[in-house]
Amino acid sequence: MTDNQHPTSRRPIRIGNVSGATGDASTAMSRMAASGQVDVITGDWLSEMNIAWNAIAKTQDSSLGYEAGFLVQLEESLDDVVRNGIKVITNAGALNTAELTRRVKILCGARGYTDVKVAAVIGDDITAELHDPSFDATTYKHIDHPEWTLADMNLTPHCGVAYIGCWGIVEALKRGADIVICGRVTDASPVIGAAAWGFDWKRDQFDCLAQALVAGHLIECGPYVTGANFSGFKPLLPLLVDLSFPIAEITSEGSVTITRCQGYGGAVTRENTIAQLLYEIQGELYLNSDVVADLRNVQMTETAKDRVQISGVKGLPPPSTTKAMIAAIGGYQAEASFYINGLDIPEKVQMMKQQLAHVFRDHRFSKLSIDVYGSVPEDREPNSQKEGTVMLRVFAQARKKEDIVAEKFKIPIYALRMQSYPGYHINLDFRTMDPKPFMEIFPVIYPLDKIKHQVILHDDTCINVPSNSVTGAYDIARPSYETSQPIDLSTFGPTTRLPLGTIVHARSGDKADNSNIGFFVRHADEYPWLQAYLTVERVKQLFGDDWKPNRKGAEPRVERCEFPGVFAVHFRVLDFLDGGIASSSRIDGLGKGIGEYLRSRWAELPTRFVERGKI
Repeated sequence: MTDNQHPTSRRPIRIGNVSGATGDASTAMSRMAASGQVDVITGDWLSEMNIAWNAIAKTQDSSLGYEAGFLVQLEESLDDVVRNGIKVITNAGALNTAELTRRVKILCGARGYTDVKVAAVIGDDITAELHDPSFDATTYKHIDHPEWTLADMNLTPHCGVAYIGCWGIVEALKRGADIVICGRVTDASPVIGAAAWGFDWKRDQFDCLAQALVAGHLIECGPYVTGANFSGFKPLLPLLVDLSFPIAEITSEGSVTITRCQGYGGAVTRENTIAQLLYEIQGELYLNSDVVADLRNVQMTETAKDRVQISGVKGLPPPSTTKAMIAAIGGYQAEASFYINGLDIPEKVQMMKQQLAHVFRDHRFSKLSIDVYGSVPEDREPNSQKEGTVMLRVFAQARKKEDIVAEKFKIPIYALRMQSYPGYHINLDFRTMDPKPFMEIFPVIYPLDKIKHQVILHDDTCINVPSNSVTGAYDIARPSYETSQPIDLSTFGPTTRLPLGTIVHARSGDKADNSNIGFFVRHADEYPWLQAYLTVERVKQLFGDDWKPNRKGAEPRVERCEFPGVFAVHFRVLDFLDGGIASSSRIDGLGKGIGEYLRSRWAELPTRFVERGKI
């Protein structure tokens, strides 16, 4: 590191993120290393989805289970990383941190960079205790429903990872590490760790740590904060090609500004930064293994082109527990897609469902869904066959492979082709109808002091990282409330019936089986209307036919809170995603499209707000 990058430096530390998920743009790290002028590069490769994938991969080959995409990016970027003295921190170790660390060391050695120090942060993998003879599944309580235990899963746990914090990363950097390979650290931990190391923050500097947590949250999804997945994308449309990746500038006092790597597409604006803030949060309090960020008074200010400053975040002591994700082999799944077009589509769907019910009358599936996706124009003739086509998707899961093999799923479905609806056609990629394994996931509450958090330095020295000595207690159910002083909607004047998204932004996502949706408006005088309009009951109505009992047979629980500094109302809908992405039967198992669906629902909107212009 050069002198101005030393932890005692007072200038802002620049942290660039180069991956928001597995399979993200392979050029991101090389561009950030060459032209981002950053001190630290971070990348987030993990989610509930690919934790399950990596579990399956490692079962098949013990040398797998890490995110190989990181290695590809590093190989292309290593020369610039070393030349510019950039630290690299990643969670791409996934379920095999040791193997990825070994491969990174081999890469550095082959390039002649023998002085590059590679460290590993471990302790997240709790698989061994799940297979210990003394293992008791009833002691592992669900993170949102403590009345449920892991024993209720009725499956044999395959692997488990606990979400650990930043202090192993800090220790590795203090000991001279240049590249830090982690497993399941929290999404924001690489950013918090980089800032805490850069300014020698202590564990009780909660305001600083909370600001860094928000910075990490904002940039960990990569281009999501530079214009992607943003309901207000239309004015930015010419810029939305080859999007840039984001950079967080953090000062020694914890002040945060979000910007981006210049020279590529995209933009950082106040509104798309608000959208990313609202993405996959837990409510007013953002719980993390290192700190809790109180977001109630968060504000965002666009200080210049591509620069948004964050303020109003307060820090609280971290909880004494964290989330651990337990994965079990759930069985096998398969699916088939029928395409239905022309006239009488509802009757054709009915015919298909009747025939499927007959061929599957004695099925032993654990899950079977038969759903129609899409619609055709009702007020005019379709201009093409594809415009007049809907999809009927058949999705099945079985605990045992023999219950979903070709004779039980693929062959009966294909046999219907000669006795089915007029114009029958099916997706002819029959591989989707072959059984493939899937994982079930179960998020549990896990004591932080039970984690053996360690750093393995480049010379194999092992450093123990203690858990937090100061912690706070937080209720499992997040604070939830309707607006304190609702205003009669009639006082906003005449209305026009239009889609809600005409004047309201939204962003949605997932955390395991939960969906979250954040709504916000553009102008301060529109916010009282949004507060009064978006009640819990109203949101349930907006879901329409999608509001139905969850897989436990109960109505989903809804938590509501408000963020007046950014004109936002946020909802968390628990147990809504059919088990979460690893095993969900939904096409949108990640809940990414829920916000856009709700924006498309029609509402009585104040005409004076509509006349300002549509989003």
